[in-house]
Amino acid sequence: MASATPLRDIEDHFFQCPICLDHFKEPKLLPCLHRYCRECLQTVVETSQDGAVKCPMCKQDYDIPENGVDDFKTDFHMKSILEFIQLQKCFESQDLKKCISCSKNTIVSAYCFKCCDFLCEECYEIHIINKMFIDHQPHTLKLESIEDNHLTLDKLAALTEAPRCHTHVKESAILCCSSCGNVPVCVICTYSKHKGHDLHDVTELAQSERQLLEQKLAELEIQKPKLYDFSNKISNITQNTKENLAKMTKDLIDQQKPQVDKINNQLAGITDGKGSGLRAIEHRRRQEQGQTRLLFERELAHLKAKYADQQKATDTKYDNEAEDLKERYDEIEDELRRKLSRLEANVKNFTTATEQLPRRNEDELKKLSDYCDQIVKRYENFTVTTSLCTLYTVHVRVVGNVMKN
Repeated sequence: MASATPLRDIEDHFFQCPICLDHFKEPKLLPCLHRYCRECLQTVVETSQDGAVKCPMCKQDYDIPENGVDDFKTDFHMKSILEFIQLQKCFESQDLKKCISCSKNTIVSAYCFKCCDFLCEECYEIHIINKMFIDHQPHTLKLESIEDNHLTLDKLAALTEAPRCHTHVKESAILCCSSCGNVPVCVICTYSKHKGHDLHDVTELAQSERQLLEQKLAELEIQKPKLYDFSNKISNITQNTKENLAKMTKDLIDQQKPQVDKINNQLAGITDGKGSGLRAIEHRRRQEQGQTRLLFERELAHLKAKYADQQKATDTKYDNEAEDLKERYDEIEDELRRKLSRLEANVKNFTTATEQLPRRNEDELKKLSDYCDQIVKRYENFTVTTSLCTLYTVHVRVVGNVMKN
């Protein structure tokens, strides 16, 4: 049942989804009549663990339909109101829009809910006069009417077009399929996808829904005085509770005051005793710290003297060792220097001898060569002499043989 409330008088939070706190997008209705965006409700359904969805507002549990969120009712009335809000924003911004009729980018002046698009001033005049658009005329809104404070939900509902079939979008939905979650269907669907389903006339279903809403509203009207009276009772009870609480608090304070004073005196005595005890402890601490400091200084002086003696003995010990080591290495160094001097002298003598040896060898070789020459001459002389002797012997033999003969 539409309301006669002007649209401008409706609070903005009426159009807000309780989950995302933004304007509804494809609003869906739960059986408790609380509405949510389709995507927000889908998120709630996905988080369900027991096959039931709990309404975030009233905490009522409802079974999740077979097709999920799609089987929950779509709030077409809220969709129409949201369309109006979008139109209002377009009118207030005065942005250039494309006219559905002449396709010009211009400041539009009207909106056709049957065409679902904007019209410029000239096309709007044609739209409401031309008989070709006679079925569009009841659904055409002059944007200037948005400024009228008396534009109500009733008037807006009269402008919007009847729901279309969810399958055949060009056909009007005259029936509603209860088997599929009250989706709008046309006559064609009754012979195909929705054949044999529980179908209801849209008008009859709307009438039954109106009667149900009227019944609920009548019940709410009956409970309204009780609700207001309950609010007054709560206020009275709250006031009485505050007064009683204040009186009880005062009585309790009065009863506890002697004990509080006694405890405060005890606390004061404890505080004084604690302070004097801490001061005594601090005095003993300082005395003991002074004695410890003196003992430390004496021990430190003794330790320094002991360390100095030990350091002196150590220095003496290692000074002597260093001196002995120095003397040993000096002796070794002197001995090595003497050996080095002898080696240098030997090297010098060897060098001198090496330089004289070739000359002596040359002399000896010359003598040997002369001697060899003499031997060769003797050999040659001996060879000649031998040859002569041989010849002489042969001659003697020959002469002897001649003489024998």
